[in-house]
Amino acid sequence: MAETKPSLEVLSGAGITARAQEGAAEPSTVPPSATVAQGVTAGGVTAWVNNQRINALWCINENRNAWIGVAGVGWKKLANNDDTAVVALASLGASAKQTQTAVNYREEADGMIHEMYVW
Repeated sequence: MAETKPSLEVLSGAGITARAQEGAAEPSTVPPSATVAQGVTAGGVTAWVNNQRINALWCINENRNAWIGVAGVGWKKLANNDDTAVVALASLGASAKQTQTAVNYREEADGMIHEMYVW
């Protein structure tokens, strides 16, 4: 089964738009160029991104296909190396979105979030 992504929608208060495109397996966004968080991965670098807010969640009934929307950054795919990992990260993301608390996350060279702390 091919991975899918959200259909056209504007996420509340986030300025993030998800567009469905043929053959794409992820939500697409255009992050604001001036407000990209420090430490964003580029060129195969692993980095911690600190003090962020989660403003959107997206999951589907497919194996290991869950995403979070990070304010000012855009959609980030949650690590899909293990069922338990994706469920745990999605739960942390849901808690962070509901409470609007600060989030620190580790983004690997693959562009996915592999570790998250919710304060």
